[in-house]
Formats: sequence, C-alpha cells, structure tokens
Amino acid sequence: MKQMTSILRFHLTTFLRDGKYVVPLTLLVLLQFTLVFAIMRHPADFLESVFLMEIFTFIVAVSLGFGASKWTDPVTEQLLILRTKKGITYYSVHVIFLLIVSAGLSLVSLLIPTLLHLLNPGMFERFTLNYFVLSYLLFLGSSFAGMSLGALFHPRLVTTSSNVPLYVSAIGLMAITRNPVESQYAILRFVLWIFPNLSAHQSLMSNQDFTLLNVVPLAIISLVYGIIYSVIKVVGLSRRKF
Repeated sequence: MKQMTSILRFHLTTFLRDGKYVVPLTLLVLLQFTLVFAIMRHPADFLESVFLMEIFTFIVAVSLGFGASKWTDPVTEQLLILRTKKGITYYSVHVIFLLIVSAGLSLVSLLIPTLLHLLNPGMFERFTLNYFVLSYLLFLGSSFAGMSLGALFHPRLVTTSSNVPLYVSAIGLMAITRNPVESQYAILRFVLWIFPNLSAHQSLMSNQDFTLLNVVPLAIISLVYGIIYSVIKVVGLSRRKF
C-alpha cells in the first residue's frame, strides 16, 4: 500500500510540475468561456447548457488520456515497475491517477460557469446546488471514460502511431453522436455499443428527468466503460513488455 501511494504521489507531482495539463486545460477554459459569452445576452437554462459543457470536458479528457502514456518516460516507468515487482500494480495505480485527474477536470469545468453565474446573477435560469452536484456526477463518469479511452491508445498497444490522433478523434465523435447515428442506421448499434454513450445524457436535461435516480445510473455506466477500457489496457501492457 505504501508503494502504491508513493507511485500515485509521483504521478501527481510529475503531472503538476511539468505542466502537462496546461494546453488541454486552456482549451477547456476557452471552450467554456465561449459557451458562457454566447449566452450572456439572455438568461440560459443551466441544464440545457450542461450537455455542451460535458461534451467539452469529454473531448479534453480524451486528449489528456491520449497524452498520459507520454507523461512518464519508459526508463522511469520500468524502474517504477521493478520497484513494485508487479507491472499490474503499477498500471492499476496509473488508473487511479487518471480517475483523480478526471475528478479535478470535471470540477474545473463546472466551476467556470458557476463562478461566472455568481458574479453575474441571472446568467443561468434554474441554477441550484442540486443540479451542480448531479452535473458533476455525469462529468466525472464521462471524463473518466474519456481519459481511459484515450489512454487505451498506448504506444506499446498501438504501434502505428501516425494515424492514432485521427482514430481517437473519430472515436470521441462516435461517443458524442452515438444515439443520432444509431437512430439513422440501426445496424450500427451492434458496433457502437463499445463506445460510451454521451448523447444519451442529453435526454435528461429537463426538470422532470434530471434527478438522482436518473443521473446516477448513467454516471455509473460511464465509469464502468472507463473501468473496462482500463482493464484492457492494464492486461495488454502487462503482457506486452518493453
């Protein structure tokens, strides 16, 4: 347990010290500010804006997850694995690290519109603490799914790296538009189920449906997707040596 805590602290310290979050976080802030300034001239429904905020967060999470495999150089990674004596332990700690980053990313994403609303009351209609908490649960689930999905494209698992950014972008797009695509081409549902379904969250954005009983299952499903992606990555990296 002490070794796992030490490795987790190493990942967090390296992540914060090297500023690997600056570009993705800047992108998220710009996207959120763009959304907020677009609705400043008239009060907007907070829940109707949540889905766009979640999409922005998911896109940035996929980008962060994709870059996560490059945050630790191979030599340091091998030393850390030797320290734990089990590669699966090291990779499992890295999954916990991605979950923590996802939690922080989700919080930052929601705090931006929240703080602006507090500074400019009336920017959002029907903004409540309850909606903030429920939105955070959705964001956390989708962020972790996005980071885990991006991290699945590890260089040791996907050797042809030239087209990987394109693949990652296409997969992220499928997660965002899964419901409309399946309604248009029903046969694709037999393939698209492997991607998280963010488009299903849009149907919740109403007073009647945005409740704890409806939000928690969708958040859990997203987390399960993230766990499955992580398990695939951990097993794959454990078997594929340096």
